[in-house]
Amino acid sequence: MKRSSLALILVAVFSSMGAAYRTPNFVVHAPTPQIAEQVGQWAEYYRREKARLWLGQDMQPWPQPCPITVQVAMDGPSGATSFTFAGGQVHSQNMQIRGPLDRLISSVLPHEITHTVFAYHFRTPVPRWADEGGSVLSEDDIERDRHDKLVRQILNQHREIRVRTLMSLKEYPRDVMCLYAQGFSIADYLVRRSDRPTFLNFVGYGMQAGWDQAAQRFYGHRSVEELESAWLQHLRETRRQPGIQVAGNGAPAAGTLVRSTAPPVQPFDPAPIVRGQAPSPEQMGQRFGEVPGMSVSRPNAVPYNPPIDQGWQPVPPLPPGQSPRPPMQQPAAYPGPVQLGPPQYDPQPPRTPVGYPQR
Repeated sequence: MKRSSLALILVAVFSSMGAAYRTPNFVVHAPTPQIAEQVGQWAEYYRREKARLWLGQDMQPWPQPCPITVQVAMDGPSGATSFTFAGGQVHSQNMQIRGPLDRLISSVLPHEITHTVFAYHFRTPVPRWADEGGSVLSEDDIERDRHDKLVRQILNQHREIRVRTLMSLKEYPRDVMCLYAQGFSIADYLVRRSDRPTFLNFVGYGMQAGWDQAAQRFYGHRSVEELESAWLQHLRETRRQPGIQVAGNGAPAAGTLVRSTAPPVQPFDPAPIVRGQAPSPEQMGQRFGEVPGMSVSRPNAVPYNPPIDQGWQPVPPLPPGQSPRPPMQQPAAYPGPVQLGPPQYDPQPPRTPVGYPQR
């Protein structure tokens, strides 16, 4: 009787701990074996698909699997992935996702997987606006539509972050949703003008040589302000838009850098906004304030050494006097407050796979 009772207690304890499922690149911890297997299979699918979309080819297998902790709940979906960078490589990573299972599969998981693709491509922290903007771009139509509406609301309320300031941010601003929404909108705009690999090259070149040079090299704009004017004009004319635990155990080793993809809890925000959550009534109408002492011209140069086997090649500087594109007319000064109408949609649903914008 004692052995039988002990066995039942052990079974109950292990059952309460959930289940684990191992794939080539992930170890999923979830409430049930079925959920763990489902999330693991989708994680591998998104890892392959996002790498092909953004990098043009598959990523090599990771040296150690990425842990994914799954919490199925009925509250708003959320996710966070932490990376430890050391020696120009991703030393370790850890992913946590929480929310309704259908939203985890269709929205949160592709968002967080895109963070891992960027981390392994750049091998260093990515500017926040590009990291979050590109990851939202990888989500489904519901989230992309919500962020498109949100950026228009932000602009109409005059809460926007100037693009030069946005690109200089290394951490989250107080009005987090400005970074998410504007980052998504700018990433979507630039990807539509070119493609995803070109966008990543633009980001890498901007980290290395400055955003004015990157805007000229890849999109034919003489400055970030000129790119900003073109983006705002695009929003005025657009009639359709597509609908934490630190990785590793203990303290990081010397020479490592830890980066989390979730906004931290901040003392001045009792209920911080995270990953696509709508702003609370108290936060409506907030204006972004530049962080004291922060440079708004460009971030400090960040080493950019993506793996050669991922197809990235250094972009040589232009010869003196040569323009990458035909000369453009000098844009007017920053237009200031703009009024944008709600997006309109085609009557037919998009035919592209879930999670990708219609091109």
